[in-house]
Amino acid sequence: MSAQLSAEDVTLPAPRQSSSPFGWGWDAMPEPARGARLPGPRFVSRELVHKSAAERVLLTDGVRQTPDSFIIAAMLPRDHCLYQQDDSGWTDPMLPTEALRQAGYYIQHRFYGVPETHKFILGGVTLGIDGTAPPSPAPWLPVNLRVTCTPTAKWTSRRLCMRLEVEVSVAGVVCGHGSLLSQAVDPRVYQAIRGRKAASAPHESVPFFGCPLSPGEVGRRRKEDVLLADDGNADGWLLRLDDSNTEMVDHHVDHVPGMVVLEAFRQAALAAARPPAGLRASVVGLRSEFAAFCELGAPVRITASPQRGCLAADRMMVHVVAEQDGDEVAAGTVELRLCPDTSGGQDRR
Repeated sequence: MSAQLSAEDVTLPAPRQSSSPFGWGWDAMPEPARGARLPGPRFVSRELVHKSAAERVLLTDGVRQTPDSFIIAAMLPRDHCLYQQDDSGWTDPMLPTEALRQAGYYIQHRFYGVPETHKFILGGVTLGIDGTAPPSPAPWLPVNLRVTCTPTAKWTSRRLCMRLEVEVSVAGVVCGHGSLLSQAVDPRVYQAIRGRKAASAPHESVPFFGCPLSPGEVGRRRKEDVLLADDGNADGWLLRLDDSNTEMVDHHVDHVPGMVVLEAFRQAALAAARPPAGLRASVVGLRSEFAAFCELGAPVRITASPQRGCLAADRMMVHVVAEQDGDEVAAGTVELRLCPDTSGGQDRR
């Protein structure tokens, strides 16, 4: 049950000297022979995608098409505890976004030789879903990510900066596009960027006060997955990150992970949308830029402002912002699709 990556998808690159600034790695790995098929099902090593739990790895394989373009195969669970399809079959873009994040790590480690000791800094991410996933009783959705990497600064052995552009396809049909801006830096550079804050992070929670929103308000099934709390301030919500929720944070971190901020943005957009009676909102796109690290030791306020009148009648854009100590640490937009509510008044997520 592997994703649909096969030799027919692959154009072998001409022999070349690796462009990687690193002197080791898998950059010279031979590609599969024409006519051969990649083994499966299997998932890549969890270390290559920075996951502690092997069951949270989404990628199965990857091959190089050209020096800086790749096909990455992924298997997306159809009933993930955090990321699900909605009632109309629209794929939750947070799950392919997580696959793209993992692909960024995997490509840089495997094909560019970035050491596993390097730290990754997320600068921005976008993803839009163009259609529905094919109906199937299978618990996994095979997906291909066609990724093109472009350097955004001079590469050195201590720092590699790149933008990854991705085309998401299912069964040969393109169903989404996105991008990711990433830096991979060695531990010394990372420590210089973080200063004392990385060493002083005492725990993996964000302090907050207030009452958590109900799961139905933010499109969640479980109360422990709710990231927003009402503190009585009409201007947004406080971020609520429970360090015991390993689905949100499955390994030690010295800051709030970017995917947690994105999930908080998604929840805030759904809470702020308030669609008319008979309709419900589903996320079909997102864009976010990260201006600074979101620290663990101080409260984080999440705000969401619907922007009406700029899209089709069944679409809504919501501007989202994360602020900490009076500074904006991340901001972006979430695109919602309004569709008939078939849940009979009961939230199904």
